[in-house]
Amino acid sequence: MGLALPAAADPWALCEPQSPLPQSRPPEGSEERVRVLADQARLDQQGRMHLEGEVEIHQGRRSLWADQVIYDRSSGIAIARGGVRFSDADGFLLESTGGYLNLEDQSGRFEQGRYRYLPRHARGAARVIAPRGDNRFHLEGATFTTCDPGRQDWLLSASKVDLDQKSGRGTARNVLLRFHHVPLLYTPWIDFPIDDRRQSGLLLPSFGNANNTGLDLVIPYYLNLAPNRDATIAPRFIGRRGTMLKTEFRYLEPRGAGEMQVDYLPEDRLEGDDRSYVSWEHDWTLTPRLRFHTEGADVSDPNYFDDLGSSLNDTSSTHLQRRADLRYRGGNWNLTARVEDFQSLDEYLSPNSKPYQRLPQLLYRGHWSNLPGQANLDLQAEWVAFEREDSVTARRTDLEPTLSLPLRGPAWFLDPKLSYRFTHYALEDAPAQTGDHLQRELPTFSLDGGLFFERSLGGEYLQLLEPRIFYTYTPYRDQDTIPRFDTSAYDFSFDQLFRSARFSGPDRVADGNRLTTAITTRIIDPATAEELLRARLGQIHYLSDQRVRLTPGLAPIDRAHSSLVGELAWRPAPGWRLNAAAQWDPQRERTERGSVQIRYRDGGRILNLSHRYREDILRQGDLSFAWPLSERWSAVGRWAYSLRDERDLEELVGLEYQSCCWGARVVSRRYLVDGVENKYSNGIYFQIIFKGLTSLGSGVDELLSEGILGYENSD
Repeated sequence: MGLALPAAADPWALCEPQSPLPQSRPPEGSEERVRVLADQARLDQQGRMHLEGEVEIHQGRRSLWADQVIYDRSSGIAIARGGVRFSDADGFLLESTGGYLNLEDQSGRFEQGRYRYLPRHARGAARVIAPRGDNRFHLEGATFTTCDPGRQDWLLSASKVDLDQKSGRGTARNVLLRFHHVPLLYTPWIDFPIDDRRQSGLLLPSFGNANNTGLDLVIPYYLNLAPNRDATIAPRFIGRRGTMLKTEFRYLEPRGAGEMQVDYLPEDRLEGDDRSYVSWEHDWTLTPRLRFHTEGADVSDPNYFDDLGSSLNDTSSTHLQRRADLRYRGGNWNLTARVEDFQSLDEYLSPNSKPYQRLPQLLYRGHWSNLPGQANLDLQAEWVAFEREDSVTARRTDLEPTLSLPLRGPAWFLDPKLSYRFTHYALEDAPAQTGDHLQRELPTFSLDGGLFFERSLGGEYLQLLEPRIFYTYTPYRDQDTIPRFDTSAYDFSFDQLFRSARFSGPDRVADGNRLTTAITTRIIDPATAEELLRARLGQIHYLSDQRVRLTPGLAPIDRAHSSLVGELAWRPAPGWRLNAAAQWDPQRERTERGSVQIRYRDGGRILNLSHRYREDILRQGDLSFAWPLSERWSAVGRWAYSLRDERDLEELVGLEYQSCCWGARVVSRRYLVDGVENKYSNGIYFQIIFKGLTSLGSGVDELLSEGILGYENSD
């Protein structure tokens, strides 16, 4: 059995200051030379040196203090009595009533000793403490804790302990862990770290209770396989379902890095089937210009995350992506070869609604700058084979060269662009009226320009005013016969005001004859260059109807103006942030979309309050916080609520306690699993941390980091 330490920024912030190691000024000399200081010294007939009164013996990184010392220079043995202290430069200090030390091989034995190890805020006592060479110690009848002197909130006792500062490891036999004098854990053997180096060992179990799993206990074991490889093996005992094995492997090589996770639950007691989850991400640099990247995930069944997941992100997933890329980077161009498919997690999704596989896809991107006249040329090209069962498939070729002439001045910019898009489809299993081959060619012209004005606001702040116009024109082409393979409409936002395309893929190229007008103002602190406020407002003016629609057969959009889009980012005071965005339709005098987020963060104090609105689709509020109640107690919580559906999306509340040498968390959580059946998952999670001995498991800290924006594990 082994235990591993947490890597913490300041785990001992609540501890009393440690008294430093004893200091002295040893005589100058070689590091290996024995140097002696004493009030009195004499030699006996056997050549032994008798030292008395504040005796100090120094050799290299080690020092010995005592009231009396008999030192035999021939054997190198020093016998010490009265106020004995021994220390090394690594922060180890031993105090004893008496014992001996061999200065030749650094072996020895001290009775009824007490010790401290400053880097780990550790201390303890032992019936026998025996140095065994350079940076190695053997203890008998020993105790170990990281609590302040005078407190033993937790105490580890063992019949035998061996510490090796060189390897950073310690082992012990017949170990009993007590928490507030209550026996908590016994093991005949234990292996634990004594410094910050990564070490193999058992991480502290995490456990909880939820209605879809019952008692849920995870016992992770960390394997430090090599300086650049590690793994975690974690049995997960699920009361209502059985025992799952969770595994994770990570590696870091000079030419690559990656990780892989495999979780397996044999014969789920509720479902009767084996359940599994596999995910991977790997990145290899084959040559300085050629890289290979693959990532993906796979589950045994569509209900895996509903039954065994732990977050809203898990349960809201509809597809899992699997992808492999081979990328070549030239001087001013790059080429990507890709294969990609998806696993659907929606049992009710029709075959025609599932994403297409790309088997394969070739992507080319090229950029040439500083051409004659300071022009730039960009080229985007794609060839892709779309595959999907019981559906029309295609081989699509798409080419789009773009010529631009960016012009810049101290207070203005003007960027004209001209592009030409050629797209060809070779179709299979298409309707007879569509044909086997389709082709479309479209030019697009755009002109983007703006001005920059600035003024001083009383000398303390600087205000910038940035008016901007954007014009784009694309002629109309009938595209209703082209199937949609990977194209959807962009969400309307402020950034969308300055984009020629309304759709994300080449299956639809929107016609356009429109002018965007927008203005941005900023307030800057010149001393820090910090942006204190940013406000933006813009609108599109349509000079002709929008005839190209995502779905064939829909009538053209004949409105003269788009909705007004505004954004605001404000820092009213240190720690406070306000972000807001709105989309308002002046024709209907109605808000179509909006969001407001207020954030406060000051040290350990975190408060997030947000509201999101989308007409006829969602209206949600979200409150989360992590707030110290005192020096030792903190409260954490989150409440996500759908105002439209009048139901909770997630409720989370918990308490954290921190002391010098231990901490604990308890969290209660309820979140929506199935919106159709209004099904919730309820759970209680608890963790306890013995600082300097064990580290957190993989439950509550991740739960809080995902649920509370800005939360960071501080243990």
